[in-house]
Amino acid sequence: MNYILIVDDEEDIRDIYEMVLRRAFPLDVMLAGSGSEALSIIQSRGKPEIIISDLRMPDGDGLYLYKTLTEKKLDVPFVICSTDPVAVLQRKFPGIHGYIEKPKVIDSVVKLVDSVVTKHEVPPSYVPVRISFLLRLGTVHFELFMRLSDKKYVKVLNSDEAFIPSDAERFLKKGLSHLYVSNEDAEQYLNSVEQSISRASDYERCPSELAVMSLESLESVERLAHSLGWREGVVDAAKKAVNLAIEVVSTEPNVLKLFKQKLNDSHSKFSNHVGLLALLNCAFSYQLGWASESSQMKLGLAALMHDITLDDSYYENINEWNQAACSSTNKTFEVIKYRNHPVDAANLLLTIKNLPPDVDQIILQHHELKDGSGFPRGLNSSRISPFATVFIIVEDLINFIGDSKDFDERVDLFILERTERYNSGNFKKVFEVLKENVQKVRLKK
Repeated sequence: MNYILIVDDEEDIRDIYEMVLRRAFPLDVMLAGSGSEALSIIQSRGKPEIIISDLRMPDGDGLYLYKTLTEKKLDVPFVICSTDPVAVLQRKFPGIHGYIEKPKVIDSVVKLVDSVVTKHEVPPSYVPVRISFLLRLGTVHFELFMRLSDKKYVKVLNSDEAFIPSDAERFLKKGLSHLYVSNEDAEQYLNSVEQSISRASDYERCPSELAVMSLESLESVERLAHSLGWREGVVDAAKKAVNLAIEVVSTEPNVLKLFKQKLNDSHSKFSNHVGLLALLNCAFSYQLGWASESSQMKLGLAALMHDITLDDSYYENINEWNQAACSSTNKTFEVIKYRNHPVDAANLLLTIKNLPPDVDQIILQHHELKDGSGFPRGLNSSRISPFATVFIIVEDLINFIGDSKDFDERVDLFILERTERYNSGNFKKVFEVLKENVQKVRLKK
């Protein structure tokens, strides 16, 4: 007894529920990915105070779980959560404790649990967040703390700092499963999470006809994934994330129209670059452990939009334009126009309803350099976001490989020549993961 049981096949949703409930109630929160797993937990720990279950899951859905509990005469308050209307859920689950209609889940789950479980007498100063969840997010806009005692917490990660596999491993080796955020930061984060869930639900209802991923792009990504030592499933996850990003673009008619015009020639340098960059950004994000669909989708969306306002003629000599834009003394009209294209693209992006956070920042920073010599704002590495550092490194790698067919040779040379360039700030963390993956795969050959 004395625990709350969450049953959902999506890791992100389970971890969000845990964060919400641990913030509000002084009980353990157990997590299960299926009805069958939930029954195993109940068998070993006894009846929970309340069960919050998703409806559609493999290996035992919500209806299976509810019927099994009923057959076993286990009287547990049961709440079902689904995108189905409440009226439909009431017919499937008559007389249960409650119903939650996605995507508005956070306030609903707290109210329903509050009718069974007593809340904290005093709200906790810090709220636990599962380390595996932090890794899937990649970065968070708040400080992270480690708990030393009931009243003592020490800061272990700054706001907006990349969270990579070595960070997670460092804490897991200490026997930790959670880090902590302040109660105030938790509230702000959970509010933004619910908006993200709502946005994702809207996007899924907006299928798109845009064709971004060419066969050539997919083949190049597959070959590069092999050269970089990326694990199985990376490319499939990337394709899914890019498709979601395309659906986001398709929600704004004016942006969609402009995009279709730019993609009219499927063999243009813009089309090839955008398709390859979107796939590789999402794939690299997944390989970093940033497996949250929202994290990958942000990078995919930034890749699709980053050059949307550029005239195709710039692509003929793109490296020369980049060098000219980095020169603060070059005031020619064409160079100023090129130098400002990240700002123009970011402003256009803001016309998209319910734009996911961070995407405009990635686009604004995608030409910045660690020493502050980039454009348009001359930021140094300490001010460039983790997502933007991924974008910058991936685009640099694509340009470095160019038309070469020997991916291994170019990747090895890229690692050798770029180590000094990417040796500070979030660049260092992200580049080290890339470097380690390549070294491991070369040792196997």
